[in-house]
Amino acid sequence: MKIYLIGMPGVGKSTIGKILASKLRYDFIDLDLLIEEKYHSTIPEIFEKGEAFFRDCETKTLASIKRNNVVVSTGGGIIKNKNNLGLMNGIRIYLYADINRLSERCKDSNRPLLKTNSLEKLWNERKNKYEKFSSFKVINHNIDDAIKIIMRRISNENINY
Repeated sequence: MKIYLIGMPGVGKSTIGKILASKLRYDFIDLDLLIEEKYHSTIPEIFEKGEAFFRDCETKTLASIKRNNVVVSTGGGIIKNKNNLGLMNGIRIYLYADINRLSERCKDSNRPLLKTNSLEKLWNERKNKYEKFSSFKVINHNIDDAIKIIMRRISNENINY
């Protein structure tokens, strides 16, 4: 089974992903780190070539994940390319937090898109797309609670991919 975590920057995809992978005894993949490894550049360096170039790298890297029993923390903009939905063959969990929490978590961030866009603008553009991409939504106001909900949903629904 593959589990993909989607959601806004600062929502806790990487943090929750690592814990979830450990509890499930799965491997953890941070898609941004995999992109950096594959392209031998940092995310900001790749973004310097344009967002379209970055999104293409993101899709190609997503497509390269072939193994099962992984938890994948995606980038916040993974939903910008509708073809990515078809590549995420597994459970897609939308981690949600309100804009105030996200703002607090991202205030000292060095995220490329936040240099040219406000977090609120991105949130308004993306929140409905996350809903469409997701298998289910989990509110992350507390990491321990979010993990418990995810574990319960996975086991109760017995989702097999």
